[in-house]
Amino acid sequence: MRLPHLAISNRLFVITSIVLLVFIGYKSFKSMPRSEDPFLELPKYSIIAVYPGASPEDMEELIVDPIEELIDELDDIDEIKTEVTNGLAVINVDAEFGIDYDGKYDDIVTEIGKIRNELPSGILELDINQYKPEDRNVVHQYALVSKDVEFRTLYDLAEDLEKDLEKSNVVKKVEIEAYPHEEIRISLDFQKMSQVGISLKQVVNVLKSNNANIPGGSLKSGKLTFNIKSSGSYESLDEIRNIAITSQDNQIVYLKNIANINYDYEDPRWIARFNGEKAIYLSVYQKKGGNILTLSEEIGQKAKDFKKKLPASIQLETPFEQAPAVKSRINDFLNNLLQGVFLVGIIILVFLGWRPASIVVTVIPLSILIAIILLDFTGYALHQISISSLVIALGLLVDNAIVVVENIIRFKKEGFGIGKAAAMGTAEVGYAIVSSTITTVLAFAPLALLESGPGVFLRSLPLTVIFVLVGSLVLALVFTPILAQKLLKDKNTTKSSVIIEKLEDFIEKKYSKTLDFALEKGWLIMLIGVLTMIGSILLFPKIGVSFFPTADKPMLLLSVEQPYSSNIDHTDETLRFIESVLDTTDYVQSYTTNAGHGNPQVYYNRIPEEYKTYHGEVLINFKEWDEERFHNTLNGFRKAFNSNPNGKISFRELQNGAPFEAPVEILLIGEDLKTLKRISYDIENLIAETPGVIDVENPLARAKTDIKVDINRDKAAMYNVSLFDIDQTVRASLNGLSIDKIKISEEDEEYPLVLRIPFKDRPSIRDFGKVSVPNARGENILLSQLASIKFDQDYAKINHYNTDRNTAITSNVTNPEETRKITESIIEKLKDYKWPNGYTYHVGGEYETQSESFGDLGTLLMVALILIFAVLVLQFRSIRQPLIIFSAIPLAISGSFIALFITGWSFSFFAFVGFISLVGIVVNNSIILVDYTNQLLKEGLSKIEAIKTAAKRRFTPIILTTLTTIVGLLPLTASGTSLWSPLGWTLIGGMISSTLLTLLVVPILYKWLTVTYKQRI
Repeated sequence: MRLPHLAISNRLFVITSIVLLVFIGYKSFKSMPRSEDPFLELPKYSIIAVYPGASPEDMEELIVDPIEELIDELDDIDEIKTEVTNGLAVINVDAEFGIDYDGKYDDIVTEIGKIRNELPSGILELDINQYKPEDRNVVHQYALVSKDVEFRTLYDLAEDLEKDLEKSNVVKKVEIEAYPHEEIRISLDFQKMSQVGISLKQVVNVLKSNNANIPGGSLKSGKLTFNIKSSGSYESLDEIRNIAITSQDNQIVYLKNIANINYDYEDPRWIARFNGEKAIYLSVYQKKGGNILTLSEEIGQKAKDFKKKLPASIQLETPFEQAPAVKSRINDFLNNLLQGVFLVGIIILVFLGWRPASIVVTVIPLSILIAIILLDFTGYALHQISISSLVIALGLLVDNAIVVVENIIRFKKEGFGIGKAAAMGTAEVGYAIVSSTITTVLAFAPLALLESGPGVFLRSLPLTVIFVLVGSLVLALVFTPILAQKLLKDKNTTKSSVIIEKLEDFIEKKYSKTLDFALEKGWLIMLIGVLTMIGSILLFPKIGVSFFPTADKPMLLLSVEQPYSSNIDHTDETLRFIESVLDTTDYVQSYTTNAGHGNPQVYYNRIPEEYKTYHGEVLINFKEWDEERFHNTLNGFRKAFNSNPNGKISFRELQNGAPFEAPVEILLIGEDLKTLKRISYDIENLIAETPGVIDVENPLARAKTDIKVDINRDKAAMYNVSLFDIDQTVRASLNGLSIDKIKISEEDEEYPLVLRIPFKDRPSIRDFGKVSVPNARGENILLSQLASIKFDQDYAKINHYNTDRNTAITSNVTNPEETRKITESIIEKLKDYKWPNGYTYHVGGEYETQSESFGDLGTLLMVALILIFAVLVLQFRSIRQPLIIFSAIPLAISGSFIALFITGWSFSFFAFVGFISLVGIVVNNSIILVDYTNQLLKEGLSKIEAIKTAAKRRFTPIILTTLTTIVGLLPLTASGTSLWSPLGWTLIGGMISSTLLTLLVVPILYKWLTVTYKQRI
């Protein structure tokens, strides 16, 4: 290999390159974005339609079905899930990974635009959203809080703060939320309208025509041109009050004669409080690629200055701030990294002495800087995944340098000059470390291609490790021989350390004899290895399988679900009960209450519910993360909330990974809602009876009672009243009919113009008696003469799964690590259930996501094995020798499973990732051993001599590289985090077992399977 010779002869160029690398790496580290978790770019879209007053069936027929039909015809659509409730439809669309996300969003917008005019004209909102983390994830949430200050005052202050915060270069936007919008309310007196013969239609038409802003053109006069304004914005409410509706008996009837016109707030759709006091929110969103620590510092100062201007009756609070958690998490992982560097350095120092150790340790920061530069270049941030990946790669990146330095020292001991020893020592192991690095890279590379939510979450891990390994390989081949020339010139460097002397003594006295025995009794060693592997596999059921672990954060999102007919005030009553419990819980630092809506999205995989009067959510911040105290508090909450007779209060810990609906989710699919409802009760009971299940939710079990206006069509025809006029009048009277938006010049603001009948609080059934409807002759007919009012039970929610009707039975679990086991026991019961024809089920939730992800990981494992095997075949030009090298993999399984069993961790998603990584790592020692044995055979040694000599000479570097890998992982693994500890123990256990057995099994297999030239002839 000529690379070492070239590096030594171009020493100045190499050193200059290293200096430049340090400078660029430092700049990249300072400027890189920082976040707690990766920004999840997911191919998710949502269409939200708001049509107040419409029943779920009407929403389904008029809005959902036409939209779903169009979306389903688009290419690359993976899944469509729809939830339809009173006046609201949310259509969630999942596309396939790897497509043009923005292009698919444009396709959806275009298709819906084609039918927009065919949808009902009364749709209040029709929003099409693309999932973008910078648009969804709130990085900072403020609350303007006051007991008695008007919302208008709070909103004006919020606007001032919003403008100030948005001046920051790293703030994408600030949204003011949870406040009632102001409107111009025209409260019509239907009795007066009837007396003067004015219909609702007349009022609507006059108001719309008066608000029409039609340009009058322009007029030239001499050298000047004048724009003509014939009409325009209203100057004030008085101008609206004095609009002429009609004239009778030479008298003009003004709007103020038949209605009260005032500013008012819309009916509350989202009630918010902070620590029990009225609040409105300012949600801050970070620009993509921005640094959250910089953002926090900038807006923190602005908020601090803003607080000084507030009156004593208003406070600015912070319900959520992500930056401290990010800073703490990054510092923790950086400390793990530094601890790992220190431990690796100590191990190398003890084994090799300070001069060789200084060479190897120098490679560590340089390799990390290379990885940081490449991460920054490819658009990745510093967060728990990328920094932990550096810790994982720490032990691996020194392997190449250790092998090179150890070999240089060996050549120097044999009498070669330092220059010759550096070149020859590096060249001899060059191909072996290139091959071993490639195999490790090939183990990690497929993980970067995992096309799924977990794959996106994980992607920076394999890329970081690959960048580090490639950097360490280049440095080992180019920079290490140069440093060795400078630092190993002293003759004393050939003197072995005490540890190395003891290790060499162990090799000659213990390992050599054990190796001789293994070569003679190979079948016994192989039998022990096979039995060990079988025994460890038998442990797997006791280890258990889990998906992503909990987030271990001092924060909880608590949900409230009331009966579907519940109004927002009733939901708020339950939330008040929850607040009373929180006020007496010492561990609670603060809480934010939301009625009618979910809390703004403060955790990347918990997407809040949209406007639902029966839904509420509480964000709870605890004083600190104390695992025992946290779980004891949660158990206390469950006991306290069980005494609440109204609604269902549920919660689950925040969890890492991609979002899913619930830990357990069974979708029942079929067309007839009555049949689905009957089945849902059976399945609900079936799930509820399963041990470990809590908070079972069956949407169809919660009935909804509506007031139905039963129109007598014969009477309507007799009185010559159209059904449209009846529907419009009922809607305008009770819910309010927004007919236009008008701009008041004196305030320079735009307000919705809403018609309704006057009532002090909320409309009651008695208010129907005040409503009258015009007929074709302009006469007003009382609604009570045309229709009767009755209560009617209806379906509160209709769900669709890939355009088919369905309902989803969901539940939480007491132990998240038991989710898969619990779901599998439910599946067994579902198989025995007698399903009616045309009805079936689909398993969703964590089980579906986990199965897909584990299946993908299994495929990637096979791909990695095939790629590694192909590289080894090309390197060794043999089928047998790659098989010898692959013997390390089953040996690693034993150690991984035993380590997980002893430490009590389950086989999680990240443990599986660790296992795939292990495949590329454990074969490295075998590659070095087999490659050197082949070299000795070429030099003329017999097979047995070559095996023994190679095993003894490579014993030290193999032990040392394994030890550094394990020691580098220890700080992260010993941290006890449920995300990283399973991965760490998987790697550590596998490294220990494969290394110990490789030093015996590989020589045995080499003896059995390798055919030398002499044997062939």
